[in-house]
Amino acid sequence: MTSPETILMYNEDQRKPLDKRRERTFHDGWDDALKNGPYNEGTLKRQLSWQNLGNRLGCLFGDVPDEMRDELMFWAERQRRLD
Repeated sequence: MTSPETILMYNEDQRKPLDKRRERTFHDGWDDALKNGPYNEGTLKRQLSWQNLGNRLGCLFGDVPDEMRDELMFWAERQRRLD
C-alpha cells in the first residue's frame, strides 16, 4: 500500500523539458491513477518522471477536467525550471 507521504516523495527528479510527448505521458499517468491507483512504492520513491507525476497528482486530486490537469502540469514545468 502506498502512503500519502510516499506519493509526494522521490529521490531524483528525472523530468526533462515538457513537450507534446511528455504532456501525453503526464495525462497517461493521471489516467492510470484513476483506473488502477498509485504506482508501486518503489517506483515512486526512486524517481520523479512526467508519467509518475501525473499518477501522483491523479491520486491526490482525482477526476478533474483536463484544463485543471494542464494547469498543474504547466505549473510543475515552471517549478522544474527553477531547480
